[in-house]
Amino acid sequence: MRTLPALALVVGVIAISMAAPYILLSGLEPFAIAAWRLLSVTVLLLPFAAAGFGRDLAGLTPGERWKLLLSGITYGAHFALFAWAFEHTTKESVVMLLAAQPLLAMAVGRIFLGERITPTMLAATAISLLGLGVFAWNDYLFDPGHLIGDGMVLLCGLLIVISYSIGRRLRPRMSLLGYLLALYLLGGLTCLAAALATGQALWGFHWTNWYYVACAVLIPTLIGHSLFHYVVKYVPVFYVNLAVLAEPVIAILFMLAFREKFEVFQSSQLTMLQGVGGAILLGGVAMGLSAARQLGGNHEDENRAAGRSDLNAEPAKPGSGN
Repeated sequence: MRTLPALALVVGVIAISMAAPYILLSGLEPFAIAAWRLLSVTVLLLPFAAAGFGRDLAGLTPGERWKLLLSGITYGAHFALFAWAFEHTTKESVVMLLAAQPLLAMAVGRIFLGERITPTMLAATAISLLGLGVFAWNDYLFDPGHLIGDGMVLLCGLLIVISYSIGRRLRPRMSLLGYLLALYLLGGLTCLAAALATGQALWGFHWTNWYYVACAVLIPTLIGHSLFHYVVKYVPVFYVNLAVLAEPVIAILFMLAFREKFEVFQSSQLTMLQGVGGAILLGGVAMGLSAARQLGGNHEDENRAAGRSDLNAEPAKPGSGN
């Protein structure tokens, strides 16, 4: 069990890295694809999570239910705004601004969760940011006209950190499936409201569009994001958000592998400098995952000693601790 959270982070970041390619191939507008992804996963989880969902909610205090609502809304808003940001800034700016996410997670974790900032966190962050800077700097160009989009990316990072931080408190109080069902449902309804408010089409697409929507539902969302929500119970939110920094590197590698097959990927390229930056970045993330492995094992030992389990386990009762 010591290795499981770190392994889940590795598989999760590979899975979520497929989101950008599948979104591009689907051709759907940002709010629409976000709504389909989250609500489709809700439907898939419903037969497995419905039975214990009532027990999960009953085990929460009124304040915790409000936190669950906030977690779902901020999660959905992250999905919607992140896709929308690409219409107002460049992909290079998005990559550079991703660097803020683990820093935000470090600050939020310290202030609101009491998580320690360790030398390993600082070292992994420094190495990852160095690699990220080398990876994106050659193509990065500051443009005042992109400030709105840049602000959206930073807001998206803060929203997902808030959602993960709330989940860090609620996950020990709920089964994994119950928490995921609530999160995807609330997030999906948030994205659906945004799609309807902006008049984005939700159906009437070619079957090939639906195929790539299904891929985006199953791989980056059901597998990738669900694994991240599993992990957040066991390790500080910093490590989950640090792993996200590897997403653009893996996504570009995937698009390069299929650039001859899909026209939408033909502008993708990887220079020698980007390759060096990507390798440094992945090294920093690997350092963080190694530390997460140690923390995940220690937290699992604590859970086992306290008699707690995961998946469809009974949630802890109010007043029984985290």
